[in-house]
Amino acid sequence: MINSAFAAWLVIYAQNHGGQGPYGRGILIDAHWGWNVFALLLMGHVTFYAAHYACHKIPLLWQFHRVHHSTQVLDSFSTSRFHIVDKTTFAAPYLLLVTYFQPDPALTFLFISFNDFFGRYGHGNIKDPHWLGYFMSNPKFHRWHHSNHPEATNKNFSAEFNFLDWIFGTAYYPKEGIPERFGEADYSNSIFVQHYQPFVDIYNIAKYDGITALFKKPFGKSDSGEIQSKSAMQKSNNSDNTTEEVLKD
Repeated sequence: MINSAFAAWLVIYAQNHGGQGPYGRGILIDAHWGWNVFALLLMGHVTFYAAHYACHKIPLLWQFHRVHHSTQVLDSFSTSRFHIVDKTTFAAPYLLLVTYFQPDPALTFLFISFNDFFGRYGHGNIKDPHWLGYFMSNPKFHRWHHSNHPEATNKNFSAEFNFLDWIFGTAYYPKEGIPERFGEADYSNSIFVQHYQPFVDIYNIAKYDGITALFKKPFGKSDSGEIQSKSAMQKSNNSDNTTEEVLKD
């Protein structure tokens, strides 16, 4: 509700202090409510898909998004497990667009409220008809996105409706089976650790692999199927070596 109210306030502020202008600014102020709904849905889905895709492909952004994916128990509460930088990465592009094009504030409030509700549904342990996943990001469709199955790595990025995944070839939705393996066992559940750990990991990547490694795809993959830097692989190898030495002793 706070997110919805903030976005609606931004639109009202933009309408009162900016209004219509060149290059389509404020074009939705006098538009039919149907065009407003269509624009809100389109802007929401495009920005969410693009931000989500980037968070999985760019190591710098992944370290923050990794907090959300680290949970081993996937349910509706998982939508509360986010790093503030990650939330900003998803929200900023959408807020910029609604502030610029200025759709109806009430519809903006309703859409973002619906979006928040749908996030709870999409992460929930709910069994619904399989056919829903062919056009909606229902729980089964999104569980594959969170799974540790290699074949589902970097798949299913969409928000409410998954047409962009089908268009860009990132959809993975087998008819049989439901994934049960998620997250990382050694990632902390403390909200305080979750908010500083990404900065530690970013520092280690820059230290061992160089600054450029934060902006390009690393060469390795973790057990969960996600891209992994040399520093993370080195840390894993050191841990394995320490374990072996203890066992030998």
